[in-house]
Amino acid sequence: MRSMTRAYDHDTARTATRSALIGALVLAATALLAGCAGATAGGAPVAEASDAVGAWGNPTGMTTGWVIEPSLNLAADGTLTGSDSCNRLHGSWSDDDGTIAFHDVVSPGMVCSPESPESFDTWLSGLASGTVDGDVLTILDVDGTEIGTLDRASDVDPATVPSGDAEAFFGTWGTADTEGEPSIVISADGTYNGSDGCNFFNGLWWIEADTLDFGFHSLTERGCLPGIDDWLNQHATATVDGDTITFFDRAGSEIGTLTRSE
Repeated sequence: MRSMTRAYDHDTARTATRSALIGALVLAATALLAGCAGATAGGAPVAEASDAVGAWGNPTGMTTGWVIEPSLNLAADGTLTGSDSCNRLHGSWSDDDGTIAFHDVVSPGMVCSPESPESFDTWLSGLASGTVDGDVLTILDVDGTEIGTLDRASDVDPATVPSGDAEAFFGTWGTADTEGEPSIVISADGTYNGSDGCNFFNGLWWIEADTLDFGFHSLTERGCLPGIDDWLNQHATATVDGDTITFFDRAGSEIGTLTRSE
């Protein structure tokens, strides 16, 4: 009996030790998960369960003319991208119990030349904080004053949405720096520039599935030599197939093609 009692006591102690170890591991895992929930993106705390995660405004759409509608993409990892309708926006964000804070938001600062002043409003560049009420994101400036609202476009984490093969578009197309010859350079930073063979243009692009959308662009207005076909200044979208890029106007009609030169 004494030997059996010893065996029982030994097993009991071992079971107690194992239980204590499991409890410690559970506590450690809980602490680790809590630490992950407070992870940072660009120095800002991340709130992965925030109602603000998703796309706001119209990330790829345009109003009449060439003015891009303002938009924000708020990813669950705390990163922010978007457009104030002229410049792209990049930064981070966090959710503090329903108050959205925007951190270190920067833009390339390109000069915009709207077709008319009333059709071009970069109010979103003044964002500092925001609140979500259903499917409406209200944007406030640094003084806490409301400056505008964005409707929800999607509640899907933007970081999980395929953006298409944008890299296939990067590079120089056509014959650059040659009078009378159209060309375009599409850069990985979301900008592009080129010439219709006479006048020069530059602007911003978005990728949607396998189609490149050209946003607002500026165009010089110098006089052109007779016989120059300026079809490229009508570009609105493009598709790519190997070393050939095909351009379409705003009506969706094909207007021409260029081959890759670089």
